[in-house]
Amino acid sequence: MKTFLLAIVFVLISVSASAQLYVLKDHIVDSNANRPVLYDSLPKMCDTLYGAFIKEDLSGLKPFVPEVRYLKSTFDTLAIEYREEQVVYRQQLLYRSLQKDYKKILKYAEKSKITIRRLEKGEVIYNYGKNEEGHEYCYVTTEFKRKKHSYELKYLAIMLNGHWFLGDELSFREIE
Repeated sequence: MKTFLLAIVFVLISVSASAQLYVLKDHIVDSNANRPVLYDSLPKMCDTLYGAFIKEDLSGLKPFVPEVRYLKSTFDTLAIEYREEQVVYRQQLLYRSLQKDYKKILKYAEKSKITIRRLEKGEVIYNYGKNEEGHEYCYVTTEFKRKKHSYELKYLAIMLNGHWFLGDELSFREIE
C-alpha cells in the first residue's frame, strides 16, 4: 500500500512539474534561422533548386539569390567600388528577373498542360566557365521526362566568395 501511495505521489509531482514549463514572453529568435543557406557544392544547390522548382512557388527562388549583405561582402573582398543603393538595385534586379522568368515557365507549363510536379528528373549537365576577371560560373541544364516528352530547364549559376547562387537566364522548354 505504501509503494502504491508513493507511486501516485511521484506521478502527481512529475505531472505538476512538467506542466509548469516557463516560456519567455519576448524571446529572441535565433539569428541563424534567418541566415541564408550557402552552397559550396553546385550539384547540392541544383538538387535543392529542383525541389523549389517543382513546388511552383515564386518565393521559392529567394534563397538562391545572394542577399544584399552577402553581395556587399563580395564587393568588399573583390575591392570593387560600389554605392549602397547599387548593391540593393543589383540584388533586386536579379531576383525580379528570376521571378519574371519563372512566371513565364509556369505560364508555358499551364498552356502546354504540363504538370511540373510530375516531371521525372533526368541527367544534369554542367558547363563550367570563367570570365576575364576570373569569376566562375556554370550553365546548368537539367533534363526532365514525362511519358514520351522530354524537357530541359536551363539556368546560369554563379560563384561568389566560394558559394554558388542562381544567376539568371532561367528557361524551360520542350526538347524535340
